[in-house]
Amino acid sequence: MFLSQAEVGRISAENILFALVLFSPGLINLVFPVSVFLAMGFVLTPIFRNHEAVLTAGSMTSGRLLASQKYLILGIFSISVLLSTFLAPYFTSKGEDLLDKDNSFASKILAPSGLVSLQADTFNVFGDKDNDIYRDLIFINSQSIETFIYGTTGVIEDTSSGASLVLYDGFLFDNERNFISKFKKADIPFADYSSEEYIPTIALFSELTLENVQEIFVRFTLPIFCVISFIFSAIFSSYSAFFGREKTYFFLAIFNILYLLSAISAFDVSVNSFEALIINFYWMHLTVLILIFILTNKNIKKGFGYEGI
Repeated sequence: MFLSQAEVGRISAENILFALVLFSPGLINLVFPVSVFLAMGFVLTPIFRNHEAVLTAGSMTSGRLLASQKYLILGIFSISVLLSTFLAPYFTSKGEDLLDKDNSFASKILAPSGLVSLQADTFNVFGDKDNDIYRDLIFINSQSIETFIYGTTGVIEDTSSGASLVLYDGFLFDNERNFISKFKKADIPFADYSSEEYIPTIALFSELTLENVQEIFVRFTLPIFCVISFIFSAIFSSYSAFFGREKTYFFLAIFNILYLLSAISAFDVSVNSFEALIINFYWMHLTVLILIFILTNKNIKKGFGYEGI
């Protein structure tokens, strides 16, 4: 994704590594829940498939297995909460801020080579980019060269009014008003730049508006998924003694992936009430919990032919 955007000039090449680092916690936050249920399937399906009689004789049911792993479940939930509510939102916001700034200005810089035609009804800017410093920048308003501004160097800085390009040691030329003005420092604000401010998770609880509650649900969805998916994987893995290892693992992986996609799909849905928000974020968790309860019922197992043959 980053390489393709850098190829067309939307991301500066030197910012690719920084973008990857900043977006890594968010990517790990998605990979971690997947790794949990895949690991559960790899470990438990062969155990139940090959040693189900021994486990049953020792009264090691799925429920007792889960109870014995309560600290593991707590550890998985804690790691997921750390990733989903603190690390991923913060670093993702910084990464988006970096790309927004880069896209707002760096992608518009053209390197003049020979005769260059100016674009109409746009902001023509020419110069070079050296890491985070811009050099020999020339700004020309639309197709007219009657007015332009030049800066020897420049950097992007955050100001009280937003992001601005700060130019140093340049001059403003205005042929229409017949003057030229030198400057040591000049601020040029980005009119089209906007970046959402990062709000810490703790701060979201201080004001429970509909938007804040939705963001809280977003940040806690994956930790909740980790726990419920862990429980479902442990329960369903016991069916490998009947379905076989490969089929059980296949069904387990497909179901959990669909479950994860359903949980993530709630992120971008717009709702106008708290009731609709709760239903939107938690219907899939409730559905899986009901399914877990059904799968633990002995009559259901008998219906599959799992017991009593």
